Amino acid sequence: MRSLTRLLLALAALPFAASAATVTRGPFLQQTGPTSALVVVDTDAAATVEAIADLPGGGTARAGSDGTHHLLRLEGLPAASAVPYRLTVDGAERPGGTLHTPGRPDTAAGRAAILAVIGDYGTGDPAEMNHIARIREEGAQAILTVGDNAYPDATAADFLTKLFRPMAALLADVTMWPALGDHEYRQAWAQPYLDAFELPEGPQGERYYAFDWGDVHVVALDSNCIVPMDAATAGCDAKTMVGWLTADLAATRAPWKIVLIHRPVVATGKYGVYPQIPAALLGVLEGAGVDLVLQGHNHLYERSWPTRQGQPVQKDYDHPAAPVYVTSGGAGGWLYDFALPAEPWTAYREKIDQHLRLTLEGGTLKVDSIRGDGVIHDTFTIVKDVPPLPAQPPGGGDGGTGGAPEAPPPNGAVAVGCQAGAGSGWALLAPLAVVAAAVLRRRRR
Repeated sequence: MRSLTRLLLALAALPFAASAATVTRGPFLQQTGPTSALVVVDTDAAATVEAIADLPGGGTARAGSDGTHHLLRLEGLPAASAVPYRLTVDGAERPGGTLHTPGRPDTAAGRAAILAVIGDYGTGDPAEMNHIARIREEGAQAILTVGDNAYPDATAADFLTKLFRPMAALLADVTMWPALGDHEYRQAWAQPYLDAFELPEGPQGERYYAFDWGDVHVVALDSNCIVPMDAATAGCDAKTMVGWLTADLAATRAPWKIVLIHRPVVATGKYGVYPQIPAALLGVLEGAGVDLVLQGHNHLYERSWPTRQGQPVQKDYDHPAAPVYVTSGGAGGWLYDFALPAEPWTAYREKIDQHLRLTLEGGTLKVDSIRGDGVIHDTFTIVKDVPPLPAQPPGGGDGGTGGAPEAPPPNGAVAVGCQAGAGSGWALLAPLAVVAAAVLRRRRR
């Protein structure tokens, strides 16, 4: 019996010992929600990779995959929490990170968030690295981008060397929600961008999409659908995107609405605006009550007053009656001059490298523009009325913030999430167990 046991143990170890796979990208986080997160890992050879999250109070959430591109969806996570996780690659432990889940909508935790915003940043230069360091220090739970994510040409190599490697430590902890820029379309269909990320899908794929982060509804648009660099390889069109946007904004119940777009809707920077963009979007954004439009393309900083049809409606942010437009395109290391004069809607503008920090607290959204050295050079706060929170039963979940958290399965186990071809490494062990059980039964007879 001892020899059989040794044989089974040796066979079980074979799939893990035979591979010397190396992690080439990741782990990085995508599609994080209140109770789940997608951990993405690439390896240079076929391997069995598992993500293991340690849950509060004991137990784990696990997801496994075989292959070279691993999509590991962790389920059953606690909302509004920092959750440490780790990896194994062919059984060997590898570093993971600490993912951050948002609160559920309509809870106190869902009305508190810190989000970072960067634009035109994908250079890997010292200026970008300064902003990455600041974002880590600021405790951002997620990163929103406004495009031009990998210079100069948004190739697969550019994404690896200008985004995923320089930002590896940050992206292991903080979920990135990108928007497409124009440099991505230097490649037909922006295909390397679509291959790089795992995003929610709109009617024309991952080019534009929407998600909720607690009580904030965020829409990432693709300005190339309106002003294509090459219509033959755009992969989308203005009519479809704007129709989808109109329906999406009408359907959301979230009290806060933010839109991301690369080429600006309202701006005075080097490129100004393409008139097709405000013509397509202003009416929709204004009619849906969008609070904040975040833009890129111009490598500088610019903030508007609440603006309707190109005209300011007030000179403060107390219960604004129109969207506020902020250009944040200065995180990549080189800056543009203002080629156009200030407009009546212009509240502040500066040629400066910067990123944004959005701090949500109930009915206030504070926006800080922060230099690479960590100094806040501009700040404003949008104040609005938000609906009262629904009544919660005594002992509600999320620390009493509404909605009881899901109870973990027995022993803290969570079903393994797999993608195509996943699980075959684990499947190799199943026949061995069957053989062992059969041998034991025969010996007992």
